[in-house]
Amino acid sequence: MDAIYASFMRRKPRLEGRHDREIRDPALILTIAAELDLLPPPERTVRITGSKGKGTTSRMIARLVEQATGQRAGLMVSPEEIEHNDRMRVNGVAPTKAEFIALFDRLRPALERAEARLAGDQYLSPFGVFLLMSLLHFRDQQVDWVILEGGRGAAYDEVGHIPSRVAVVTSIMLEHPASLGPTVEDVAANKLFAGALSPRLVCPEDVSAWNDRLGVVPADRVVVVTPAESQPLLPDWIVQDQALAHRAACELLGREIAPTDVTGQSAAFGQLGQGVYFDACINAASLDRGFLSQLTASQQVVFVVSLPDDKDASGITGYISHHLHAPFHEIALTGTRGYLHYDRALAEGRVAAQIHYEDAAELTRVATALKQRHAAQTLYFIGTQTFIRLVKHAYQPSAAVT
Repeated sequence: MDAIYASFMRRKPRLEGRHDREIRDPALILTIAAELDLLPPPERTVRITGSKGKGTTSRMIARLVEQATGQRAGLMVSPEEIEHNDRMRVNGVAPTKAEFIALFDRLRPALERAEARLAGDQYLSPFGVFLLMSLLHFRDQQVDWVILEGGRGAAYDEVGHIPSRVAVVTSIMLEHPASLGPTVEDVAANKLFAGALSPRLVCPEDVSAWNDRLGVVPADRVVVVTPAESQPLLPDWIVQDQALAHRAACELLGREIAPTDVTGQSAAFGQLGQGVYFDACINAASLDRGFLSQLTASQQVVFVVSLPDDKDASGITGYISHHLHAPFHEIALTGTRGYLHYDRALAEGRVAAQIHYEDAAELTRVATALKQRHAAQTLYFIGTQTFIRLVKHAYQPSAAVT
């Protein structure tokens, strides 16, 4: 893993806090992909981005395509769910850790040549390296279809610049403002760029409204998916993502396919046994308020929240306190993974515990104590993908890929 992150880590102190347009150059990785003949055929490729639901929608599309065709569907997601090798799967199966390492070793000469050509603050993004490894794995496995989840944006993201038959934008909210913003209009334009290299952009009505306002994608290429009917015990956004995934799969295959329940494919929301929920939510606007109101009305819930300074911690905890009238406690993650800063929460004395981002045992101990303190039946974890990964390690240890 150190080798995958090495180019970025050497320059990290000079990159932090700067906008993606200043520091991200997708051509650096895509040039390598072209040289190694790794770019997937556009007519068999779909790309997905969005402020919430992109990972869930990507997994749903892959499952629908596999079910509808009986063929091999290669899926790349970002970030990993449990371990780094699960970023890439073929029909749901990830490479082993040994196979994962072998993929990088085969790319190492090309990466070293590219590194030697870099100037100034240029770097080979870890996301881009994972993309190369995924595409190499897909070629080895002779996949028939390629489903690529983008990173935080599209305009300065390697996946955002790969031509595809279909692009999907699941949602637009003000998130990653330092990298994509500073305004929600900037975020919208960045995400909508995903449709620039695709003849079809699949999106919900609110994203289509953003495109009408900004004019990024021609209107005749936009396929609007109307809001799906709510389902009991499921957040509305997951139901909506399933509708988006179904339409995207139809557009990719060029035919209608039977609707199938793939709501269980979400890696951003779910239950880990009795009385444990996880929700990869970083913005109050993306909370499913109806679902949370039903849950907290039926049982005593304690919320465990981990949101760094650049996320909407105050909006989420404010809603929990003032609208749900439920107890919550904040966790600060420690370690060197990404940009994890909790300075504001620490200075204001809001942090109940500091836990290393890989210390599952400590999270279990702290959460159990909080549950007992409030005599709660349910733990509800909210936070970044890094935090949700830790929650899954703690409460679903068998999920790790070997």
